[in-house]
Amino acid sequence: MDVKRSMSCNELRRCDVVDSSGVKVGRIGDLTFTFDGTLKLKQFILSGSRWEEFLESAKIRPDKDPLLNAGLIEIIGDKVQLNTNVNSLKTTLDEGAIAPGEVRWSDLTKMEIYDQDDVKVGRAVDVDFDHDGTVSLIVGGGLVEESLESLGLKTDIDIIVPAQTIESMRDKIKLKVSKDDLKLTMTKALENSEVKKAKELPANKRAAVRVRLYYSYPK
Repeated sequence: MDVKRSMSCNELRRCDVVDSSGVKVGRIGDLTFTFDGTLKLKQFILSGSRWEEFLESAKIRPDKDPLLNAGLIEIIGDKVQLNTNVNSLKTTLDEGAIAPGEVRWSDLTKMEIYDQDDVKVGRAVDVDFDHDGTVSLIVGGGLVEESLESLGLKTDIDIIVPAQTIESMRDKIKLKVSKDDLKLTMTKALENSEVKKAKELPANKRAAVRVRLYYSYPK
């Protein structure tokens, strides 16, 4: 999967999905992820009127949420390009088969985040795909929101925590790091030049800034 630019799932869901010949087949309605030390995209669900028409022609009811393997995604950019023709999708659809340990993006973004001592530090708000294909969490609320507010930067700043800082991800997300360590790391990261430039601009003119924590991941 070739990721042309850093992009969140929210942004990804606004992109058209096209097949290998450039034919628009819909948009992504939801995605599923697994975590085994690394956060991985596993499957995705398409939506849209053209896709629903296609499902009807394949004799699959749209309310079944047929899934497509993430391996079908060739390029993520201004569009999501698949590596197969739309007609070939009839043989790759899997009706609602989400395996144990697989979590929908729509559920993941409702999970609360706790530090290594089980202290709540925030919640997952989105998932980020970096240009090298790395999948990470975008976090918000709690400690993160407090830190941004203290700097006068409540919006347009995405705080990204790599999957390597995650201990477990079940009904909640538990990190390998403490609340104090997370706060210190975030405070230092928010001192970068892009954040400083954003802070100097009026809120309505700020471009979204992605701040990645833990370039040297904790072991």
